[in-house]
Amino acid sequence: MSHLHKEFVKNFETEIQVNGKKLPLNHFIQETIANMCIGILKTLKEVDEPEKTIKIAIKKLDETSTVDAHTYP
Repeated sequence: MSHLHKEFVKNFETEIQVNGKKLPLNHFIQETIANMCIGILKTLKEVDEPEKTIKIAIKKLDETSTVDAHTYP
């Protein structure tokens, strides 16, 4: 490994697919995305146990709609 590259401990394997195509993510980006998601999840009251697998799916709606931001679907 080149002296210009920083080493770090890898804790997560992160994958992102867009329209079924897997995006290439280097180790740094994989860790960054995983830690951002875990940080958000830790603020939710319903999450009590440590994360083992987290799946997030985002689907763009065909039509936009106006909703109350504080209600659940």
